[in-house]
Amino acid sequence: MASTLDLYIDTSSGQLIDGGSVIGGALPTLTRNDAYTLRLRLLEKKANGSLDDIDFGSSSLKIGIGNIEESPSGGSFKLAINGVTSSALAYNSTALSIYNAISNNVSTVALYGNSSYGSYLLTATQPNTAMSFSSDAFTLFPTSSVLVSTRRNPTTSIEAQQVVKLVRNPIVYADTFTATPTATELSLNRLQVGTTTQNETYELTVGPLARSGSFALVYGSNSTTAIPLFQSAVSVQASISAGITTVSQSMSVQENGRGGYIIAFTGRLGLTAITLPLTLDASGIQFLPMRQTMLTINTAEIEDAFADTTESTITPTLEIELTQSGTPKTIYQGNISIRKDLITAGSTVPGARDSYYTKSEANALFVEDSTSNVDATNRKLYNSGGSAFLDWQNNTIGTGSTILDLSGTAVTITDGYNIGIGATTGTKIGVSTSAKLSFYGSTPITQPTNPNVVTSLINLGLISNSTTYGILPQSTDTITTLTSVTFGTVAANDQHYRDVVVTGAAVNDLVLIGLPTAISAGAIIQGVVYKENTVCLSCVNADNSAIGVNTATYRITVIGY
Repeated sequence: MASTLDLYIDTSSGQLIDGGSVIGGALPTLTRNDAYTLRLRLLEKKANGSLDDIDFGSSSLKIGIGNIEESPSGGSFKLAINGVTSSALAYNSTALSIYNAISNNVSTVALYGNSSYGSYLLTATQPNTAMSFSSDAFTLFPTSSVLVSTRRNPTTSIEAQQVVKLVRNPIVYADTFTATPTATELSLNRLQVGTTTQNETYELTVGPLARSGSFALVYGSNSTTAIPLFQSAVSVQASISAGITTVSQSMSVQENGRGGYIIAFTGRLGLTAITLPLTLDASGIQFLPMRQTMLTINTAEIEDAFADTTESTITPTLEIELTQSGTPKTIYQGNISIRKDLITAGSTVPGARDSYYTKSEANALFVEDSTSNVDATNRKLYNSGGSAFLDWQNNTIGTGSTILDLSGTAVTITDGYNIGIGATTGTKIGVSTSAKLSFYGSTPITQPTNPNVVTSLINLGLISNSTTYGILPQSTDTITTLTSVTFGTVAANDQHYRDVVVTGAAVNDLVLIGLPTAISAGAIIQGVVYKENTVCLSCVNADNSAIGVNTATYRITVIGY
């Protein structure tokens, strides 16, 4: 995938500067077969210690990635002169081997420089005799070049000399650099056209190469004054209102979070189709002076490098050379990592581990249609004894004669006190419209008629009918009893009292009185717990004549409170 690689270099120290693609002084990792637009910003230190961009006027650049200046490690090469080509010469030939292989107009062959091999000095047999060798890299490995250069030209008293050097080719090489274009570094683009439902909106984007200067916004014949780069949105909006009077107070400016702005027509120009476009004048912007070239990480040399190491990541040297006024200078040299593939092909699928089951292991332990666990065809789940415990085809749970039957059939219970757990005889519990479950009794309970909460629970066998239960919030219990009481003749505007024993009644409990079916007119019956276990009933006659309140049965209910 193509991407941009920005490097900022201090040419005074040969160090990378944080910025662009460099983080913490480290180069990013490249990937084989990718293409990168390499952009260089070169700076030099001034007398005051500050860094300033260099003048690229008469300079040239070269970049190489590889084992810079290394010799080949295998193979052979050939040399030719006067139409005669030598036999194959080993990459590590001695000077004598070279001498014996080439024509006899060479009197001296010596190893040149500090190399033990790979660099040879060839000297002509006599002064003032021209000598020109050509070369053939032949089978040198890794991919290499044979460089032939003239060290000394022949004169009357001087023998001609040429240097032959074997150099491993760089993985990547480029020496054609051009000025980085800036046309799109400051741009104004319309995001949406104004309609009756949305405002006309533009975005002014600022690229990383824009460093200073000013711009102007133009609307028809009106233009803002110069707006300095990186001003606040408020300042830009003020400049628009002051310079473009036709849209004064009808523009909204917000920062886009990337050094630019979102500009929208609002106010009287909002929700309107704007026919006159807003344009940008960026002639006053200064951009970073950068040079760029294309690095293609797809060469025979990079294949050699990976083959040579057998590693998935290699770390060759990246070297950049700057030539100014004919003088070359290495301005940066450092290691850079190159991955063989973004996604490594052919990676082995992890084998089975103890921490999880493979599919075959899971199938063997518990899958449908296994002979001992699950019968998916007949919809049954077997227990360890091989019996169908859960039969969801026939809606039953249990084995043998102990079954919870949810199929809707009638209920058959023989012992009545156990539901499939330790039953002494066959127990089958079904769910149907004619019968319900039995909880504590031996007889299935049908739905009670006219129930309340307490009687329903009693009838279902969930609670005992010999226990008292509170029926109001925070009440402790509820006690009720039937008792026969005789009040006799009660005089006009008089009352009679009778004590009734109600075991469990306590002072401050509530008392409810259930009256008999017939009672003398005018009689008012009330009750109160005035001491423990005793309810006092009072019969009040509010009439002006005596009444007879004969023997009758009353329902006395005491609610603990």
